[in-house]
Amino acid sequence: MRIIAYLLYYCLAKHLPRSYDFGIAGRISKKIRNILCRVVIKGAHPTIFVERGADFGGGGNLIVKEYGCIGENARFMGEGKIIIGKHAMLGPDVIILTSDHKLKKDGFEKGYVSKDVEIGDYAWIGARAIILKGVKIGNYAVVGAGAVVTKDIPEYAIAAGNPAKVIKYRDK
Repeated sequence: MRIIAYLLYYCLAKHLPRSYDFGIAGRISKKIRNILCRVVIKGAHPTIFVERGADFGGGGNLIVKEYGCIGENARFMGEGKIIIGKHAMLGPDVIILTSDHKLKKDGFEKGYVSKDVEIGDYAWIGARAIILKGVKIGNYAVVGAGAVVTKDIPEYAIAAGNPAKVIKYRDK
C-alpha cells in the first residue's frame, strides 16, 4: 500500500494545483495530497498539511506532528530523522539537509555524516530558508526568509541571515 501511495504522490499528487488555487480543484488537490502523504510519511499525524511540489524522499525518516504544514516545493534530503512539531509551518522552497560529506584534513572521505533535525512546536520557517544537519529549532521560534540555519535556535527566538543569528525574541 505504501509503495502505491508513494508512486501516486510523486507521479500525480505532487503536481496537482496549490490548495489555494482554482477553488474546489485546489481543495480536492489538497485532500488527495494529504491522504497519500499520511500513508507515505511513516510518522505523519492525520491532520498534516502538505502543499504541492513537496519532496520528502521515501518519507521513512520524517515525523510530522499535529497540524504540521509543509510548504510548496519544500525539500528534505539526507539520511537523518526530521521531526516537525505541532502547528509548525514551513514556507515555500524550504530545504532541510540532514547529511553531509565526511571531511578530513586533506580532503573528502568516502561516505556521509547524518544528524537529525528537529523543528519545535509552533515554529515558523520562512520561504527559502535552509536548515543544516543537527540543528534544533525551539518551540515558537521564527526563522526569516532566506536564512541559513547552521546552529540551534532557542525557543521564542527570531533568527535571520546567513548564517542565521538571533536578532530578537518573541513575547511569550
